[in-house]
Amino acid sequence: MKFFYYLRLFFFIAFNWNIRLAWFTVYHEIRGEKKYDSNTSKIEDPRKLTVASENVTHSELYQGANYFLLEKVFAYLQGTGVNENITDLGCGKGRVLIVAAHYGFKKITGVEFVQELCETARMNIIAVQEKFPKTEFKITCEDAATYTIEKDAQVFFFFNPFDEVIMLAVAKNILLSVKQNPREVFVVYINPVHKEIFMSAGFEQVFYFEKLKYIQATILMKSPEDFPGLNE
Repeated sequence: MKFFYYLRLFFFIAFNWNIRLAWFTVYHEIRGEKKYDSNTSKIEDPRKLTVASENVTHSELYQGANYFLLEKVFAYLQGTGVNENITDLGCGKGRVLIVAAHYGFKKITGVEFVQELCETARMNIIAVQEKFPKTEFKITCEDAATYTIEKDAQVFFFFNPFDEVIMLAVAKNILLSVKQNPREVFVVYINPVHKEIFMSAGFEQVFYFEKLKYIQATILMKSPEDFPGLNE
């Protein structure tokens, strides 16, 4: 039952961080799952699931991004008129895809290399598709490091899904895609541990939000005029 999961989550966060963060996290987890009619809770360890890639050693635990932060970053994007195409690299159970649909994105892609999480994401999208029949959803069960970026992809979402080895590979793929098809792109990064990878490639931070020290989100933007590659 979700109640027991939320209870365990509360004590886990309170013990490892603090009680204020635990209350905040659990409150928005419950609120968000109800508001978006979602079933994307529960932390999962990719190493205990089905992954056909050696890069599983570079992955982080799956945990849905905080709904409070998601609403902050999507409200910003909505305010700038950016709501056409988003790709969530490491989409897990599809939480970001669900929220993106509610904020008007027309083409929504999730990339996830854990088979069980892909299947859960597809199930979660079924109900959302009924609410937004004109929205194009796509879930691809593939390693983000080798995923070919679509030529019209504009927003890339990350919730610290993997370490710097895979993030560097993904960043290079994004750079290559923009060189081949010049366009303005945005990186939405929750818990931006490896933000410097994008900053070193000339991305500019256009949005930053922090709450209770540990809850952080940034949005980085790069225009097509000057798009240097990362160091080889």
